[in-house]
Order: sequence, then C-alpha cells, then structure tokens
Amino acid sequence: MAGIYIHIPFCARRCIYCGFFSTLREDEATRYVDAVCLELERRRGYLRNSPVTTIYFGGGTPSRLTIQQMNQLIECINTNYDLANLEELTVECNPDDITMEYVTALRELGVNRISMGVQTFNEDLLHFIGRRHSAMQAVNAVGICNDIGINNVSIDLIYGIPGQTSEMQSYDLKMAADMDVQHISSYCLSYEKGTLLDAMRMDNRIIPVDDDVCAAMYDRMCLYLFKTGFEHYEISNFCRPGYMSRHNSCYWNGTPYLGVGAGAHSYNGKTRQWNPNDIDAYLLGMESNKPIFDLELLSETDIYNEMVMLSLRTSKGLDLLSLTTLDRIFVLRSAEKLISSGYMVLKNNKLCIPEHRMFISDSIISSLFKI
Repeated sequence: MAGIYIHIPFCARRCIYCGFFSTLREDEATRYVDAVCLELERRRGYLRNSPVTTIYFGGGTPSRLTIQQMNQLIECINTNYDLANLEELTVECNPDDITMEYVTALRELGVNRISMGVQTFNEDLLHFIGRRHSAMQAVNAVGICNDIGINNVSIDLIYGIPGQTSEMQSYDLKMAADMDVQHISSYCLSYEKGTLLDAMRMDNRIIPVDDDVCAAMYDRMCLYLFKTGFEHYEISNFCRPGYMSRHNSCYWNGTPYLGVGAGAHSYNGKTRQWNPNDIDAYLLGMESNKPIFDLELLSETDIYNEMVMLSLRTSKGLDLLSLTTLDRIFVLRSAEKLISSGYMVLKNNKLCIPEHRMFISDSIISSLFKI
C-alpha cells in the first residue's frame, strides 16, 4: 500500500497566513503539469511497485488547473502506477472555483473526495485573512458537490484568528456541522515565518489570540463536534464514522508515499526526499533530466522519533508492541510521570494523549524523543 501526493502551487491570490509553497504564476501551469508528468514517470520505482491506495492533489490551489490538465496528470498516474486498489482520490478546491461543470468533470475522472478551504463563515474574517470566496459561496460549493454525487466532502476551518470571538467560532462550527460534509479539519491559526500574517504580528499591527483562549476554543470545538456525531481521530481532524482521510492517515501511520511537484515531500520507510520550494528550479531540473532535490537517510533514532510524533497525534496512539524491546522500555520510562499526572494514558499496550491534553501535545510528545 502506498500514496501519491501531487503539489499544485498555483493560487489566484495568496492568503496572509499560508506557509505552504505557492505561486501566482498561473501562466506556467501547462509547463508545470508536463514537468510533474515527467517526474511521475521517472520515479515510478520509488514505491517499489506497491499498489497505490490514495492520491491527493494539494497546494496551492489544485482547482486552478483546467480539467484537461487534471486529466493529463491522472492519466499519467494510471499509466505508471498500480491503481487497482485505489480507494481515495482527493482534490483540494477553493469554494469559488466550484461549478457544476467542474465537479462533474472531476467525478468523471475518478475523483471521489473534495477538500475545501472554507476557514470561516464570517465575512469580515474571510476578508482579513485574504480568502477569495464568501460564506455563501462555500455553502453553495458543498451543495454542488453533494448534488453531483461526491459524497465525501471535507472542509477546513481556522480558529484563533485575531478578532474572532467564541460566538464567531461557535457559528462556524454550527454551520460546518449542519452542512452535509463528512470531514472537518480545524486548525489553530499559526504564524509561519515569511508570511504577511507573521510580518503583521512582528510590526504589532495585530495581536495574536492568547494561548489560553485558543485552548478554550479547541475544547469547545472538540465538545461540539462530538455532540454532532463527529469522531475525533487526529489532533485537528474530525470525521463522520468511516470517513477519515485515508491519504492523510498514510502520513500518521508510516505508509510510504511519493510526493511530486515543487516543494513536495516523499517517504519510503528508509529515506525522506523533497523537491525545492522554487518553481524555476523544479521546472529546469525536470526538463533537463537533472532533478534538484534533498535526501535524508533516516537513522534508527529518526524512525523512532517520527513514529512517536505521528502516532501520538492520533486517537489510536502509539502501539507499544510495534516498538523494539529497548524502545518500549525507553518510552515507558520517559512517559511514567506523564501517565501518573494524567497527561498520557496507557491501556492495552497503547500509549495515548487524552483529548483534553491534545492542544499541548507538542510538548508532551517531544518529551518522549530520543536526542
């Protein structure tokens, strides 16, 4: 089993908070798609002929591609990889790119999941963070997906936005839960280096929301979504029963995946490889057959730390029986005080972080790392 991630960096406008690699140079899309196809062909041995179970188009804004360009990429994957066991094909879309014609065509290409960046249903906050769509466009976009027959729709929300009140967050949660969506990803606003949002913070043009307020928002979110039938299966991810993101779960359970496109990362169990966050370097490398990338050979310590970090993000937690005897002894000793103080739970050979401690999971998880 394996996954494929395709990074589509094009955006019509850059949001002030986004730290992912993106570009406004949409005129390069044709050339870029050709280059990604070259990479898909050349790297087909990376997954060692493992059957591909998930494909994910992320960005950027993949819905800025034409249907013809999406078809070219999907056909290339189908030609070079084993898709007999494909379960999930996701495309990230902006709500204002969604039309009946576009979604119908995506469905005909085999797309069975749409992930939509809604972020908030408050018009003022949408304007502040630089989103292109309105709240009504988001509602209508979800309706279009359902009408076309894509019955696996995920939406993203953000909390902790400067100026966002608890009432605004509650409204966002209610709107999201009342719509016919199967998955909600909800993230605390982060201040990524190099973004306009971080520059505004550094210049004191905005004041970040206090950590305690964000923690209260997290608790409110978890409680509300539980009451409305969503399962909390990863720190920031909630789903209707049976609708967890299969592709993102690849990252959390250690399944190998191939990442293609500028800025994309790959993992095969022994190494990590990533392409440059530079569209010119990526295009020239692919076109000259001299790809530019960085490669990291993972040590036993790296593999242990990543397993701990990724497993403890999920509700399933860390399976101690998957560790070596020495690693199991190490992690149990490291977690002893956390367990006794209620910051972690040990049950049936699974080490977990309880939901009410998930907001501070980074500090908990890092205390179990090997240095």
